[in-house]
Amino acid sequence: MQPRDDRRLQLLREYAVSLLSGSIYGATNTLVGHPFDTIKTKMQAQAGFGSAGSLETTALSYRHGGLRGFYHGCVPPLWGSVVYRSTQFAVFDTVHSQLAEVEPLRQRALPGSDMEMRVVVAGVAGASARTLLESPIEYAKVQGQTGQQWRLSELYRGAGLQWARTAPMMTFWFCCMDVAKRNGVTSTLSGQFLSSGGAAMVGFWLVWPFETLKNQAQAGMGGTTLEKVRKMGGLLGLYRGILPGSLSVFLRNGAAMIVMAKVHRKLEEWGWRK
Repeated sequence: MQPRDDRRLQLLREYAVSLLSGSIYGATNTLVGHPFDTIKTKMQAQAGFGSAGSLETTALSYRHGGLRGFYHGCVPPLWGSVVYRSTQFAVFDTVHSQLAEVEPLRQRALPGSDMEMRVVVAGVAGASARTLLESPIEYAKVQGQTGQQWRLSELYRGAGLQWARTAPMMTFWFCCMDVAKRNGVTSTLSGQFLSSGGAAMVGFWLVWPFETLKNQAQAGMGGTTLEKVRKMGGLLGLYRGILPGSLSVFLRNGAAMIVMAKVHRKLEEWGWRK
């Protein structure tokens, strides 16, 4: 077999491994964080919760739906998270590996950092691939969380805001995890949990207004962006739900990274991953 064929098989194996581990990451992510995400979405986009705080929204949600109510809209992101998160990792790993031979992209992205430019490029590629699959799933999730029925003709409602939220957030996460790994932070369970959860949470803070506007668009709330901002009481209103949202993002990504790291170790033991 020719070296070129060997390289192709290696890339296919790496892609398959990334899909597998990313799928497990996605399932864990949704199961751990969905209840907090439901509270956040209700605060941002459901009628009757516009002025309620986190604790009041939690109490109202429990009163109306019990414990099961916190998992309303869970099915689309559960299977969807497996699909789009596995895809984002597979695309990132493939692009990152392919760009290893492009010398300009092997240069440092930041002064004093060992992170290479290809991490940024691969991060944008992975995040963009995720958005194509995630947008209709997020739409169906938000419809379920806010007590509405989704329509096939509206699956890509709010897709532009979805990309504006996902691309910078996930690129930031990939860059932070690259730096953490290079500096040995991810060598322990606590390091994996804190680095992944912390990077995801800070990344979400950076794009939080887009998350709020995306949820409102996907929930079918009408009006221009300016009208929505005014209705929410100004720019600070765009940060509604940030407490339960931050808990969701931190816990779900921290837990998912620990699970994925364990999967990686098993795959290495079985010789599937180097």
